[in-house]
Amino acid sequence: MVTQESMLKAALPLFARFLVSNGLWTKHGVFEITLKAEDRALPMVTKNKGLRLAKGAVGVLSPELLELTDPDTPAENLTFLLARLPQHGQLYLRGAVLLQQSFTQRDVDSRNVAYQHTGGDSQVDYFTFVATDRTNQGFVVDGRVWKDPVPFTIQVDQLDKTAPRITRLHSASQVGLLKNGCYGIYITSHVLKASDPDTKDDEIIFKILRGPLHGHLENTTTGEFICEQFSQKDLNSKTILYIINPSLEVNSDIVEFQIMDPTGNSATPQILELKWSHIEWSQTEYEVCENVGMLPLEVTRRGHTMDSAFVGIKVNQVSATVGKDFTVTPSKLIQFDAGMSTKMWNIAITYDGLEEDDEVFEVILNSPVNAVLGTKTKAAVKILDSKGGQCHPSYSFSQSKHHAWEKGIWHPLSPGSSSPTTSGSLHLERRPLPSSKQLLLTRGDTLGGFDSTALSQRKLRTRGNGKVVRPSSVYRNGTDIIYSYHGMVSLKLEGDSFPSHKRKTKVAIISEPEKTIQVTELPQADKVESTTDSHFPRQGQSPSFPKDCTVDLKGLFHFEESIQKLYQCDGIAWKAWNSKTKEVGDKSCPAGWHLHAGYCHTLITEQKSTWNMATQTCREQYLGNLVTVFSRHHMQWLWDFGRRKPFWIGLNDQEHAGLWEWTGGEPVTFTTWKRGPPQHSKFGRNCVLVQRQGRWQTKNCSRGKAHNFVCSRKL
Repeated sequence: MVTQESMLKAALPLFARFLVSNGLWTKHGVFEITLKAEDRALPMVTKNKGLRLAKGAVGVLSPELLELTDPDTPAENLTFLLARLPQHGQLYLRGAVLLQQSFTQRDVDSRNVAYQHTGGDSQVDYFTFVATDRTNQGFVVDGRVWKDPVPFTIQVDQLDKTAPRITRLHSASQVGLLKNGCYGIYITSHVLKASDPDTKDDEIIFKILRGPLHGHLENTTTGEFICEQFSQKDLNSKTILYIINPSLEVNSDIVEFQIMDPTGNSATPQILELKWSHIEWSQTEYEVCENVGMLPLEVTRRGHTMDSAFVGIKVNQVSATVGKDFTVTPSKLIQFDAGMSTKMWNIAITYDGLEEDDEVFEVILNSPVNAVLGTKTKAAVKILDSKGGQCHPSYSFSQSKHHAWEKGIWHPLSPGSSSPTTSGSLHLERRPLPSSKQLLLTRGDTLGGFDSTALSQRKLRTRGNGKVVRPSSVYRNGTDIIYSYHGMVSLKLEGDSFPSHKRKTKVAIISEPEKTIQVTELPQADKVESTTDSHFPRQGQSPSFPKDCTVDLKGLFHFEESIQKLYQCDGIAWKAWNSKTKEVGDKSCPAGWHLHAGYCHTLITEQKSTWNMATQTCREQYLGNLVTVFSRHHMQWLWDFGRRKPFWIGLNDQEHAGLWEWTGGEPVTFTTWKRGPPQHSKFGRNCVLVQRQGRWQTKNCSRGKAHNFVCSRKL
């Protein structure tokens, strides 16, 4: 069957058979009809985008770059006749140099036509062509009929043989405290920058050859770890963050990298240093006498100290009271200048001359700027009250100031230091003599011209019975030495070391309450004239109290030496004390509770619970909270207290994911995670359980295995 379409494309023969006869003769014949198709459509250049390649490279002329179409001409007949060959390169057809100066659209469709740049500094090359369907004259370009050659442009890029170069490489040391409580250092173009005139910033790649050893790199935009590479654009946009691992006691880290461009050019490997400093107290416990005066606490900075840094200070009163037992400077910020590694923060200890319990307060470091808090973030100060005119810390005094700091003891800066009394005895407070008239000595202190050891061993011997009484305190009043003795002595006394003609000794013998006070008559050579500073009783004197009796002083004692009487504050007025007066008991924890760092603790093992139930039990049954951990020393104590078995503590992030808080409201100043701080809490794992070696791990708050827990409340 002959169709109209086929008749238009080619000449097809048509014929008809016929028969001719004259009645006698008959002859057969064939009538043939020939149809010839006519090509009236012109070829059209539909694509002529040109070619771009690197210097010396080979590029293929694909149909995406060069295309000729014609509705009535097949591709093998659509021909590109070359009018001008390229000058800086060579055209190839099926791998061989093009010789006939023409190729067809079928060759282009088969990707058999290629151009190779032969070198040189030329950046542009081209060839021109005329398109034909081998029938008609002319071709269509952009809707117009052309008969002149048109160009095919070839862009030659000069080969980039230069790698990006480092223009800035400094140590990264600006530490920031992040919202999730972690510490981080942003790596930006201020510390690391590379440039390349032939490469965009997002194509300058920093390939990580060796990642950080003590932390990790993180993309702040995506939240993903960076392990392989990052770009200069990332540095410009401040999205590269180094996260410091707080569980490691290190102050530096490194990242080894190599920069490269898309063509594979790379520079010499470089190392980026990350440095930071730790700020902490030089020690965590102090014991000072009430009359110490000014107590300086030392804050140290270790690691990178060439930048300035700051740290805040918070005072936790515990059992001591600001303004009553101690005063602090109004500034709650310590500044470390560049190169500075030690700072002192002074606290004035108040000496009120009252008999009271030992008081404790804590000084906590927080909110560091350009630094990381160390493990010693809390310093506890115990103020030892003068018991009967004496005070004695639990550590031996040292004549070396440096050694005294190591032991947690600070020497008094003013007269009136004291020693301890016998455990269980009634504590009496002696009013100190004026500093210009006397100096109180204790074991380990040195008075000019005297050996402290000899003074501490000074004793009086009773005549006739051989008994020895040791002094409870020693004073120097001008040229006189005054020994005070506690106890009942009725015999005459004499010194055991100095010649009698050089001795001038004044002795006050103080008995227990409701017993008479006897002053032994000394030999004439040992008598001293009475002065206004004498401690002997005098008639007609009225008591002089250092402070008015208030509710805050209720239960405290004051011993008035001038009339040898003991008074007690009842919250309203000072009243004479006697054996029938109800004694005020020392502050202590309830039965079954244990005191540590100003808090009472109890371990619950009988009713093991989930974290939520443990929190409710502590609040409702024990009127406290799940325990808050303040320091590494506190954690070690709790681990032993908890019998080295897992127990719940009050840390959780149920309110805001990633923001860890204590149920008691205390600031989070110490952590000891088992595998580092959790980056993203799993659903329900918002509470903390202490496990092996006192390490912390997040657990489900309301489900899972029940555990012991520790409740605490402030004393």
